[in-house]
Amino acid sequence: MRRLLTTIIAMTAISAATAQHHSLQEARLFAYDRTDQLIIGTCDIHEDYDVVDTSRIAVDYKVSYRHGPDLHLEVRYKLLCGAKATLFYSVAQNYANMARYKNGWSEEELEEFYAAGDCTIVIPTEIYTTKEEARIRHNIPFADDVIYEYTLPASDIEWQLTEETCEIEGYTCTKACARFEGRNWEVWFTPEVPISEGPWLLRGLPGLILRAEDSEGDFCFEMEGIAKHSEEIRLYRWSTKRITKKQWLKYERNALENPYSQFSQGGQVKFFNSNGMKELKDEWTIPYYPIYK
Repeated sequence: MRRLLTTIIAMTAISAATAQHHSLQEARLFAYDRTDQLIIGTCDIHEDYDVVDTSRIAVDYKVSYRHGPDLHLEVRYKLLCGAKATLFYSVAQNYANMARYKNGWSEEELEEFYAAGDCTIVIPTEIYTTKEEARIRHNIPFADDVIYEYTLPASDIEWQLTEETCEIEGYTCTKACARFEGRNWEVWFTPEVPISEGPWLLRGLPGLILRAEDSEGDFCFEMEGIAKHSEEIRLYRWSTKRITKKQWLKYERNALENPYSQFSQGGQVKFFNSNGMKELKDEWTIPYYPIYK
């Protein structure tokens, strides 16, 4: 993991330290111990930014997502809730961005860094939401300082409330269900935190969503902590390629199902399985379980 801090590389895999990057004259070489990985781009957080709001509470979520028929990976996300806007962002990606300029790390910071998991392509790096729209940002594999961004209208989810209740971390929660973006979602929300927000794009209930899972068990969001927290919600002015959701889904599928053709840049970038240094070609694929269906 320490190699990640010094080489500024973030991985979407179980271990973030299994890829090696070498410059070989005109070509770049990436060698993998595991081939179900992608290197995610990072952004310079010294860029200018706009303050879109100030948070009132911060919610920590553990996110489990399918990475194979019998494999789930875990990452951490944070939700900042302000009066006018919210920000749902990848903690792992944020640390990867910080690693570009941060020289020293305390033991507490390192522990949080490792616990954040690995950056993933299938859940957005950042989601800014207002009453009018969601602004969705993805960091791009192998591309520093470039992000893809698209906007969607504010979620109008037709929730079906039930009478089922349970307790999560001391909060009394009520169950609600909805079909949204091609998946059937079951969520538990608490009116004890009267904020109509939740993880990812799930929102619009009379209380904060503490747990959400789709019916296929591909994705699960679980609250790990809630705190009163005053922090600027910043929108960084990173170099951005504006696209549509449809274009993103095409990119995402091709990035995982055909990573060689997507990223080889006409042979300027080469990929190897470090076990025997076998060059990866068109047969290389990465498990694809999109959050949108």
